[in-house]
Amino acid sequence: MWRSNDFPYRKHFTRNKCIFIHIPKAAGTSVLAALGKTKEKGRDHVSWQVYKKASSRKFARYYKFTFVRNPYDRALSAYRYILSGGNQGKQDLAIAKEMAEYSDFDDFVARGLWQGAFRSHLLFLSQSSFVMDGNETLMVDFLGHFETLDKDFQQIANKLGISGEIAHRNKGSVEAGAGMTAATREKLAILYAQDFVNFGYTP
Repeated sequence: MWRSNDFPYRKHFTRNKCIFIHIPKAAGTSVLAALGKTKEKGRDHVSWQVYKKASSRKFARYYKFTFVRNPYDRALSAYRYILSGGNQGKQDLAIAKEMAEYSDFDDFVARGLWQGAFRSHLLFLSQSSFVMDGNETLMVDFLGHFETLDKDFQQIANKLGISGEIAHRNKGSVEAGAGMTAATREKLAILYAQDFVNFGYTP
């Protein structure tokens, strides 16, 4: 029987015998809903190491997958999310107040992220840190992309034997990094170089 202290193996993971590495701002909420997440509060943004340490047996047996997103768009999405108050908790609201001191996203990247501020915040960690080991080996069975969410999730659904329907709220298809200055793109390309290389995105 599933117990509330079986972190991070939530009910929807145990039921489907899967592990979804939920990288922030990469369609994870939609994926969790499709997996049957209902009343459990919060979101577990933890790396593959946490799952393996909690149960190496489940980690070896369960189907493991994740979704990644173009680093340019993910950084901008995270910035907008936090600036709007994030999850409305005290920490996110406090950080939103700090971020409001920057005039816009370009300023935030130049004087914030680039200078080291906010880089340890969960939403601005590299995506690689969630799913790659020290040898740059991918530690999941399937890597999906935010940009092809419907098609990629269908493969996962077929593997798990569940419905392939997924409610995706962000279907807009704009050019990655649209509206950013060249200097901002260059800085983000350096900060998230691993993600561009590991996940097939072009800086």
